[in-house]
Amino acid sequence: MFRVITALLITLALTGCMDSISKLSEPADTSYYTVDLKDYEYCRGNTTQCLSMTLIGTGLPYFKPIEEAYSQKLSGKNSLKSLIRMLLTSDNAKYPIVKESEDGRYYRLGANKQTDTVWKTLQHIEESLYNPKRLID
Repeated sequence: MFRVITALLITLALTGCMDSISKLSEPADTSYYTVDLKDYEYCRGNTTQCLSMTLIGTGLPYFKPIEEAYSQKLSGKNSLKSLIRMLLTSDNAKYPIVKESEDGRYYRLGANKQTDTVWKTLQHIEESLYNPKRLID
């Protein structure tokens, strides 16, 4: 009886281990960004790393790197719409822009210096708002 219970426990343990092996996640693909026009999120590849594009509305002092990358000005008054327009329709965009959903909610943008600059700028704005001590250290 003891052997049967031991064998059963070993089988259950190994089955659990095998199940976790099959659930290993795919490697992160950060070769693109996704723009979500409903929730105004800017997400990195197939990861769950997303930043709110609404941060740009509080980031007037941080516009310069984006404006230089795109050779265009972000309008301070309506900077969110200006950023979206710049990302999706700029003549200066040097990356592929692919509509990912039928309803036009999601767009995929190839990662390059321009789109990376937007990511870094949004990160910087977020840090300045929520972790101001980190900027001083």
